[in-house]
Amino acid sequence: MADNETQSGKPGPKFDSAYGFSFSIALGLILFIAGLIISLTLGQGNSIGLIFGIPLLVIGIVLPLFMMRDVFKHNEVSGVCPYCSAPIKTSDATIRLNCPACNRVIVVRDEKLVAADGNQEPSAGSQVRVE
Repeated sequence: MADNETQSGKPGPKFDSAYGFSFSIALGLILFIAGLIISLTLGQGNSIGLIFGIPLLVIGIVLPLFMMRDVFKHNEVSGVCPYCSAPIKTSDATIRLNCPACNRVIVVRDEKLVAADGNQEPSAGSQVRVE
């Protein structure tokens, strides 16, 4: 008798910022080392080594910075406290923070300020503005 159950395996790894960072550093390092080897071995008596080696050195330095430009960008999240409606400004990189007025814990999710305990509904004035 055939087993009709669907197999629920683990999903494969996704290409997120950690993989992107590692990939860009590894690619930049490979290009930099290749440029260094080409310019040192072929560039001593021949200009072809310098023509190919120097651009590889430069690309090996610039490429990781270019590939990681989105990681260094942060949005500012502005809103009100879901408990006391006090105005709050923070970065989207913040996960948890304490309200400066009521000192209760607030969570930043999807660029919105949400009550940390999850039991209380946010107040009606808790609309968030992203700049």
